[in-house]
This record gives sequence, structure tokens and C-alpha cells, in this order.
Amino acid sequence: MKPEAYKVTLLPLPGALASSTTSTSPRRHWRSSTLFHRILVVLCILLLYFITSTSKNMTSTDTDLAQYTESIFLPYIYKFSPKHVPQIRTTIDNVEIEMPVDTGSTMTLIGASILPNIAKDVGKPAHHFFTSSKILYMGRLVELPITFHGESGSHAIAKVPVLLVDKSWTCRWYDPSTPADKFECPKGPNGEEPIVRDTSKITYMGVGFGRNGPRDGMPYASPEVNAFLNIVSINGRAVSRDSMRVGFEISSQGVHLGLTQANSKGFRFARLEPGLTHRDDSRDWAMVKMCFSVDGKSQHCGPGLVDTGISQMYIRAEEGFTIPNVMVPNPNPNGVAKMVKRVKPGTKLAIGFPGLDEPVMSYALVVGDGSQIEPSYVFPEASLRPPFVNTGRNLLWGYSIAFDAVDGRFGFRRVDSSSQQAASVL
Repeated sequence: MKPEAYKVTLLPLPGALASSTTSTSPRRHWRSSTLFHRILVVLCILLLYFITSTSKNMTSTDTDLAQYTESIFLPYIYKFSPKHVPQIRTTIDNVEIEMPVDTGSTMTLIGASILPNIAKDVGKPAHHFFTSSKILYMGRLVELPITFHGESGSHAIAKVPVLLVDKSWTCRWYDPSTPADKFECPKGPNGEEPIVRDTSKITYMGVGFGRNGPRDGMPYASPEVNAFLNIVSINGRAVSRDSMRVGFEISSQGVHLGLTQANSKGFRFARLEPGLTHRDDSRDWAMVKMCFSVDGKSQHCGPGLVDTGISQMYIRAEEGFTIPNVMVPNPNPNGVAKMVKRVKPGTKLAIGFPGLDEPVMSYALVVGDGSQIEPSYVFPEASLRPPFVNTGRNLLWGYSIAFDAVDGRFGFRRVDSSSQQAASVL
């Protein structure tokens, strides 16, 4: 067989060469084999280079989006501000709703009484928990069309399961890892009762990804409940995955649903790892990676989040590392604790996505300096889990973000330098 003959010519034995009956001389065999070997080595090197280069971070020009033409821009109703979650115009079951857009969670929540035409016995029991505010929502998942209203009368429709909230509490002692089929708000260690909340004003749309971890409190947070990833029509035209690139771009001005060559221009993308349910739904991706340093000391690497739902930052370092912090009076008049922890003013934070060494985006801020992209405050979390940074929404003053649910990419595009103020780009 040819493989065996090839091995023989690579390692010739004197006796074998002397008794060879081939019409080609041994010397020519050796030269042709050496040439083939060299070509093979070169091809292997080129293949290794290709694999290495394509596995690294990519810019938007590395993915051809020319075939994708369907997109719609949804402007914010009110001017972007640290004081409130950005809102867009929507209609659900003939009810107009100014819908808050939250990239830190996944699922649309509506108080059941807001949609009175939907029977109370319709839907699948489900719950949703926000770890930052300690709010627990209980209700039913009901598939509904959601109409998004864009500029000049344009509109798009998504079809997703929506959580119609029947009950809600401020639940400080809730365990986010509670199984999906067991949800209740427990009392505190001293018998403290949870605070009942009014469900008649609950309207919230979570459009984030990678938020379905076992301790995130959102067991139903899969791509199938993400309204931004389930658009079925734009301006009355049915859309498909061939015409609309599943994903979105978010800025301080509004939201683009559907990525195109035009609205993704200038973005630099980091690749994402497959999410927990990626095998079942290829749109499921883990959170973007990041690394940060504190006052130039060491690096702490883990998942990162740009969260439009909050104005503050949460930061968690490696176990054994203490981020400089101080105790201050609780600014929340409804808070339980009299004093709360904050990262010490003057602390320098450097953050890079997906890392500080070869970032697609990195920036630095000094806590308390008052730059426009600085969060309202920085809370140092206990190092009981891997390092983590939630930048809060103020980062959008300096960078637009984009999520490509097809190829698993998360991107950043710097806005006008005048928006940076005192913040610096590394």
C-alpha cells in the first residue's frame, strides 16, 4: 500500500535499496519524498496560523453581512440618562407600553392586570429573580406578539413567551439557585416577612444573554424568551434568518434590531463561548469575557456585563484580594442597612474585553472623578464566586454595544471622543 511504501522511502534500508525493482532510482525517491515532506510541513504551519488567527478576537469586517438587509431602529422615548432605564415604544395585546430595555436579564415581564383580556388560568407557571434588587416575580408564561414602534411609523413584531406577573415581593433571603419548579419567597432568619409589591405597574423587557446560570435566578432565561432575537416581521414583511441577522446594536440613542453591514460598521468584536443550552438553541451564548486590574495590581478575569438596567457597577475580585472600600450611609431611604459598602474614591480600575492584554475594547476610570461613563457608584462584591464586572449603563456614553447571536460575538464601538470626558482609553 502507498503509506507503507512511503515510509520505506523515508527510512531506506541498504538491503532494500539494493533489491529494489522499481524503475525510479532511490535518490529520486528520496528527493521527491523530502519535497513532499517540506510541502506538508508548510501546509501544517499555514493551517495552524489560520486556526490561531480566526480563533482570536475579530473585527466586524471579518464577517460578511452583505446579505442581511432587514433591520429596524427603535429610538428611546426619553433622553438617555443614568437616572432611568432606557425605554422604547411597544404594544402588547392592544395595550401601549413604554417598555424599559434591560441587557442584564432575559425575559419580558408584565403585570397580569395590565393585560386584562388574558385569562388568569392561561400559561405555564414560572418565576424570575433579580439578584441586584432582590425582587422575585411569580406568574405565568404566555406566548404573545410584541409590536416594536420605530421611526416614521415603522414597526416590527416579535413572538415570545411573556411572564404575566401575578405576585411579586422584595425577597432578600431568596436563594437564586432554587430549582425552576420550586419558587417561593422565604421569611428572614428572624421571621422577617417579605415586602409585597404592586404588580399593576410592572413592565420590563430583559434582552440580555448568558443570564441563565444556576445562580442567576432566571431559569427560563433562554433565547426563546428574548424578544430582540425573535422578530417575525418588519413593516408587515415576514423576515427569515437569511434576510435578518439575528442580533442587535444598542447605543445611547436607541436600538437597532437585526445586524447589517451598515449598523455594525466600526465595531470590534470578541468571540463568545457557547451557552448552557447552545446544543438546543444555537443562539445561546455565554457572557463576554473580561479582565480588570485595581490600582494596576494583578488581573482578575471572568465574565463581564454591560447592563442597561442599572447605573451602578458591581465588581468582584479573585478570592483573597481586597478591593479598597469604605462604608457610607445608605442613600436608599427604604434600605434595611444603615451603612453600605462602596469602592473607595480614588481607586483606579482598568477593564478590558475580553482581556487587558489583547482587548477589543479597554478603558480606565478613577472612582469618584466624575467622568461621564463612570457608574453612579461601585459596589465591591464578596469574592465567593469567580471575578465579575457589571459596568452599568453609563458605559454607553462612551461605547455602543452589539450582540451577534449567529456567530457568537459581542462588540464595542467607540462614540465621539467628546463623550469620554475624564475617562481614558487604554
